[in-house]
Amino acid sequence: MNWLASDAAMVRKLVVKDWQVYRKQLAGYVAGLLFALGLVGMGSPLLSAAGGLLLLVLLIVVGTFAIGSLIMAERKEQTQPFVMSLPVTPMDVFWGKLLANLAIYLVPFLLVTGGMLALILGTPSPDGAVPWVLLIALFVLVNFVVSLCVAIAVDSDGWNAFAMLALMTLIGPFIYWVTWMDGIREHLQGDVIVWSPQVLWLIGGELAVIGIAILAAGWVHARKTSFL
Repeated sequence: MNWLASDAAMVRKLVVKDWQVYRKQLAGYVAGLLFALGLVGMGSPLLSAAGGLLLLVLLIVVGTFAIGSLIMAERKEQTQPFVMSLPVTPMDVFWGKLLANLAIYLVPFLLVTGGMLALILGTPSPDGAVPWVLLIALFVLVNFVVSLCVAIAVDSDGWNAFAMLALMTLIGPFIYWVTWMDGIREHLQGDVIVWSPQVLWLIGGELAVIGIAILAAGWVHARKTSFL
């Protein structure tokens, strides 16, 4: 079982191809995210709430659209025979799809996360909200990575749609859960950033889920000896 790509140069070409296909849509999403960050930064509670919700929705949509366009739509368009004609292995395609989608998603993700942290630390807003923001941002990233890995590993559109919808429904309850969790709730309105054991355990758990999802999808592809 080989986990490595056979041709790094070909993987890079696959990543660049997907990036070029998606860059125009990505520019539109980035403009929307900057607008939403502007709403959050206005300081009005109503506008901040609207901006925060818009950020969350756009982050979910940009990930769903990337997975749908670069993986699920390509299957419907029967591009596999074309891929089989290229000098690539199943692991080359796995790493190409994984890295391309991660690169595309990390642009808006880092923009939103960095923008939110800059707004908190650069304004009179309570700095104690920093761990809370990071936990929610990482959960959204976990949501995307797990959905991506399911889409790469499973050919069924029905199961992919079910996985994405099921994961999306967890975001709201997760936000409510961490907002009222001991070790987080009492520090949200404070001016001191507290990395409580609960925060550190949750961050570790989120990173572990990302790693497990990538390993599981890689294991599925590493077992393949051909594209069929």
